[in-house]
Amino acid sequence: MSASIRGHQGQFKVFQDGALSNIVNITSVDINQDSSFMRSYYVGSPEPEGDQAIEGWSGTVELEVKDATVDKFIDALVTNNLNGIGVSAYTFTSTELYADGTTQSYVYYDVQFKMSRKSSGLQEKITKRLEFQCSGRQPL
Repeated sequence: MSASIRGHQGQFKVFQDGALSNIVNITSVDINQDSSFMRSYYVGSPEPEGDQAIEGWSGTVELEVKDATVDKFIDALVTNNLNGIGVSAYTFTSTELYADGTTQSYVYYDVQFKMSRKSSGLQEKITKRLEFQCSGRQPL
C-alpha cells in the first residue's frame, strides 16, 4: 500500500503565453471537475438511464500577499481582455509527487481568472483568491 502524499509533494504553476508567472506564496489550490448529471426516463423502463455532460474545470487558488505580483497579473489580464478576446493564453500545471518516486502532471488550458482580496485584523494576513475556469486538461 502506498503512502499518502502531503501538500509539499504537489506543485502548481501558472503560465501566461507559455511563460511562467511569478505567482507564489500559494496556501491552497482547489481544482474541481465541472459536470452535470442527468437521467432519461423511458416509458416501460423501471429504472432511468444516467448520463453526464462534461463541462470543464474550475476552482480557486489562495495566496498570501507579499508583493503586487497577483495584482499585476490580473491588471494585465484585464488589459488583454479589453484589447480583444484571446489576446493572451493562460494555462496552469498541477503536479503530484508520489512516495514511490513517480509523478503525474496535468496542464489545464483555456483558463480564465478573476481575483478577490481579504483583509482582516492584526492577527490575520492579507490574502488573495484567484478563481478560475478552464475548458480542459491534458496529462503531461
